[in-house]
Amino acid sequence: MSWLWEAISSGFTEPTEDWHLQAVRIMFGLACLAKFVHGATGGGWQRFRNDDISSYLFARSYGTRSLQWMIRAYRPALITRIIAATLLTAGIFPRLSAILTVLGLFFEMLFIPRSLTFFMACTGIALACAGNLGSGFSLDDSSSSDNTWAQVIVMILAIDLYLNTAWLKIRSPQFRSGQVLSQWLTSGRQIQGLLPVWNYHYPQRLVSLMATNDGNPTSLARTAACGTIALEFLIPIGLLNEATRPVAIAAGIGMHTAFAGLLPRHLAAYSLCSTGAYFAFLNS
Repeated sequence: MSWLWEAISSGFTEPTEDWHLQAVRIMFGLACLAKFVHGATGGGWQRFRNDDISSYLFARSYGTRSLQWMIRAYRPALITRIIAATLLTAGIFPRLSAILTVLGLFFEMLFIPRSLTFFMACTGIALACAGNLGSGFSLDDSSSSDNTWAQVIVMILAIDLYLNTAWLKIRSPQFRSGQVLSQWLTSGRQIQGLLPVWNYHYPQRLVSLMATNDGNPTSLARTAACGTIALEFLIPIGLLNEATRPVAIAAGIGMHTAFAGLLPRHLAAYSLCSTGAYFAFLNS
């Protein structure tokens, strides 16, 4: 934790080990690749075709002339950002690849605005400003100040993400009561057979543990909801302290594994990006 404050007070010039941010780059590239492949499959390739709901919403927000531009640019953009994320993961032209990947994330926000996508875009901007992102899948164990600024920004983004999501959940009576979790599992099990592609599978045993027959939360669902809030408050604090960092990393990986289990196609990318940010905290 002291390293973070020293880096901030010295203008982000303290030497750091370059491999930490290079590992973040690989995890971020994998997260974006997973997200972009998901966006181009499961019906995503057909978006903005045949006057679908996406076309209607986009035209309502930006106008019909912009919709015509989007129809022409959509599929080439999907392909371009998949290539960019692949190159970034492999460390080929990493700065240019990071910039193109960020543009791909902002492109998605034109029609699917999500705070988690914005978090990933901000992480990509920090990486694009780094001095040494490495190449390939090898990690450079040298120390320099090239990556210090970007590494600290990634740390701040991760802390902000956890604290803000915990604050939003603690203000929600529906989440605190476990109702969000119980109804998500109940409705998900009912509609999963009607979806065009596989998104998740909730065993009946899991649903019965979290929800009553009428979909109301059980005591276990309320405990899980409160535990999630507590973890999202405590994980960033634990990451900043060397003594508690291993426990915080293990808890974070476990929590994100559970998140990805709830909605793997949508949340796997976010979980990869979030846990990949843990590498930025490894300076002591």
